[in-house]
Amino acid sequence: MNDINTKIEELSDIQSESGIIGTLIYHPEFVLHTDYLKPNYFYGVENGCCYWAIQELYREGITNIDAYNISNKLQSHPGVSKTIEKYNMPAVQDFIELYKEIARHSLEEYKMLADNIVTLAFKRDLVKTLDKVSRSCFKNDIDLDTLSNNVYDELDNLTQKYISSTEIHTLGTEIDSIWEEICNRRSDNGVYGIPSKFNIFNDYFTYETGELVVVQAKYKRGKSVLLMNEVVHKLRNGVPTLVIDTEMQTRLYTERLISHITGIEIKRIKNGQYSKEEAQTIATCIAWLKEQPFVHIYDPQMTNEKMYSICKMLKYKIGLTFVVFDYIKSNETSTSDNYNILGAKCDFLKNKIAGELDLAVLSACQLNRMGEVADSDKINRYLSVGIKWDYKNQEMIAKDGMECGNTFAKIYVNRLGQQMQEDDEDEYIDFVFNGDTMTIVEAEQHETDSKF
Repeated sequence: MNDINTKIEELSDIQSESGIIGTLIYHPEFVLHTDYLKPNYFYGVENGCCYWAIQELYREGITNIDAYNISNKLQSHPGVSKTIEKYNMPAVQDFIELYKEIARHSLEEYKMLADNIVTLAFKRDLVKTLDKVSRSCFKNDIDLDTLSNNVYDELDNLTQKYISSTEIHTLGTEIDSIWEEICNRRSDNGVYGIPSKFNIFNDYFTYETGELVVVQAKYKRGKSVLLMNEVVHKLRNGVPTLVIDTEMQTRLYTERLISHITGIEIKRIKNGQYSKEEAQTIATCIAWLKEQPFVHIYDPQMTNEKMYSICKMLKYKIGLTFVVFDYIKSNETSTSDNYNILGAKCDFLKNKIAGELDLAVLSACQLNRMGEVADSDKINRYLSVGIKWDYKNQEMIAKDGMECGNTFAKIYVNRLGQQMQEDDEDEYIDFVFNGDTMTIVEAEQHETDSKF
């Protein structure tokens, strides 16, 4: 047995384990990318306990990972504190500073350390399992069938422990729960998914988890206001919402938000020229916003990695359901990489944020002067619904009538329902855009020969 313990000890890498803890001190969001790494996979008990504590802290929204917070978390759990006493674990502050020196600062390096720890843990368990099986061979009363079954059961249990996340089931074993999920997505009024603010949009699509809706518009045409109108509608219907804004600071966004909710002109919100009654309305609005499951983050350099971590954390903290990303763009204005960058971002929003995290995602991208977007083929490949948004020209307003509004939307891609004919210039949806109060409402619809 001592020989086995020696072999097991050789199958450990304290350097990798220390590197994991040191990395998470600086980058606690990385923990969301290694769900497969369990605390008991660490050979060093103190490392496994610290990893568990960091996981719990980050799930609670605590991102200041230091010796004090780790120690408090360890002591808060009776089972963990007993483990600490049993193995005579040193004080956290005695080794945490040393671990910081070997921290890694890229997700790729961190995951390499994590993969190494998991592999070594599997090897250690495999050695123990094979030793247990080999010792059973010396039992005189065991027959061939029993022995072979024991071997199979022990190895099967071991492999299931490490690959349980990749289990494959037939549809037949899951269809009842899937059908229940389908039914639960219907609202009381028969709308599937998360309804739009605009009832006419709901005739074409709704915001479904796992799906990506993209609004395309030229510069300064109100696409951000359209997104904001949808955000407020979701909050009024109790949908936990996140806005990741690459353009507008939270202060500026809040000004617009209050203007939209209260109906007070944005310029008067800014300069404070509102009545006492309007001041009370604003105060009521602010009080309401304080109670909402809503987060606005301004970050012009938001990375995919950071966005994923934020969404995953908020899904746990506030039950995040609806995500707005404003907006899809490249960092360069005129390079060949533009096409790949825009397409890759759309791919990420659809498959990682919407798909993997099961969130409904609404985003926007900017059209050029020709009414096109770079890499439109790649973007259209990934989105679920594509909407082109624009102001009407004078000819359209004259033809439709003022009652049909000053703005229109054309649903040119729709994998969730009916789409409009792109070559039919008369097929679009009419809206009224009020830039003074950041408000968009449905207008009376113009007459068209197109049939829905």
